[in-house]
Amino acid sequence: MVDDIEKTSVDNNSNITTNETLVGSKDEEFLASNSLGESELGSVEVKATTEVANKIPGPGKVIGYGFKSLFESCKQVIKNPIKLLPAIILVVIWLVINILQSAGVNNGAVKTISFLTFADAGTHGGFIGAVGGIMGKGLFAGAIVLIVNLLKHKSKDEKKSFKDTFFGAFAIHLETLWAYLFGIGLAMFFFLFISGGATRISFMGGLAVSLLAIGSSVNKGFLYLFISSLLSKGKTQVSPNVGGIMKGISIGLLASALIGLININLILIIIGSILVIGGIVMMILQAKGVVKLGKEKSKWENCESY
Repeated sequence: MVDDIEKTSVDNNSNITTNETLVGSKDEEFLASNSLGESELGSVEVKATTEVANKIPGPGKVIGYGFKSLFESCKQVIKNPIKLLPAIILVVIWLVINILQSAGVNNGAVKTISFLTFADAGTHGGFIGAVGGIMGKGLFAGAIVLIVNLLKHKSKDEKKSFKDTFFGAFAIHLETLWAYLFGIGLAMFFFLFISGGATRISFMGGLAVSLLAIGSSVNKGFLYLFISSLLSKGKTQVSPNVGGIMKGISIGLLASALIGLININLILIIIGSILVIGGIVMMILQAKGVVKLGKEKSKWENCESY
């Protein structure tokens, strides 16, 4: 009898361990497959025997995965440092521009190169502007490396029309309109942050960050996964609002860069505030069924809001 009890206990513990391992491995598969853009988050076929294994991981796991990916990327760079050459050249240009400007040389050529390379980021807006500028420069450098790699490894067999790319990255779907507008407003505040308020000279920075946002949206990258974890944690399907927010951020950064040329930051603040607050309110009302747009998927009508 005692032997049977011990055997049952061992079997139960074994099952629990197996389920926990299955959940952990499924989260890894869930994140890894989508980071490469191989499938939409939520479309992964889950074969786990426990219900929790079907759930979308939370922000903590996504951030952990992001650090893991960053570490792996650093290892690849160490093995092949030539990949960092575009970023190194860009840093040298920034250094030269800053030295020339400090020496009082700020002619038309210097201003043009500074504008095109986002060199003045972090030199305006005090401490917050410095932090935002450093982040913006990092993203700008990342965008340059991305562009160079895309041009270098461009495949003739993988042609995609401009129309398909444009609508894939910026198309508005009626059922996610409020999320789209919220994303645009959010992008305007982020552009102000990385520009330190000097929006006119940060035009190229806005374009570069928009490119990265488009890449994350199309390829289901880190930002897409992180927003998904915030809005859809514990669910088996990603909220349609995630795609709307990502597309809004992409076009919002482009719009911010263009509006920023006017150099009246109050315009971005006012428009951004209206879109962020209005978008949140309308998304909540939409989630509660008070407001309905388009032919929304019925499986989301009864889901809990964020």
